[in-house]
Amino acid sequence: MEIRPGTAADADPIAALHTASWQTAYAGIMPGAYLDGPLPDEHLALWRARLSRPPGGDTCLLVAGDGDGLAGFAYLCLRPDGRVLLDNLHVRPALKRSGIGSLLVRRACGWVAADHPGRVLFLEVLRDNAPARAFYERMGGVPGKEFVEKAAGGVELDVVEYTWDPSVLAAVRGA
Repeated sequence: MEIRPGTAADADPIAALHTASWQTAYAGIMPGAYLDGPLPDEHLALWRARLSRPPGGDTCLLVAGDGDGLAGFAYLCLRPDGRVLLDNLHVRPALKRSGIGSLLVRRACGWVAADHPGRVLFLEVLRDNAPARAFYERMGGVPGKEFVEKAAGGVELDVVEYTWDPSVLAAVRGA
């Protein structure tokens, strides 16, 4: 498994994987009409826009590849509050539980520890996404604040924030 920095050429495959991941993980949580309707075009526009900008020190895109193409990816960005958001972590649905997600989280923790030392890493996950929540807890994430987020179509979703403080980042990175 190769982990490399993402490039603009990755936009379309990342959008497709992002969509497939949501359609699998959020089935029954988010409206099917959204997941199978506008979502693919939204993800394509998002990734083309994100990856059209020059890379900078405030974002990081990690791409995991195997012989069959894109296996997973992680996207991180520095937030105005000084914390680092793990905004996306997705693995090809057929490859879940293969270790790719763990590898991406370890690399993400390494990027934060090296490029943004002393910063907290956090992510937001849907409360009803039990497999993801269990994974984040196995990876050392600590559940914290809970809130309601308004999603596409006015649907309200319960969200849980997970954090990794700087001392945990070093331990996860070396695991």
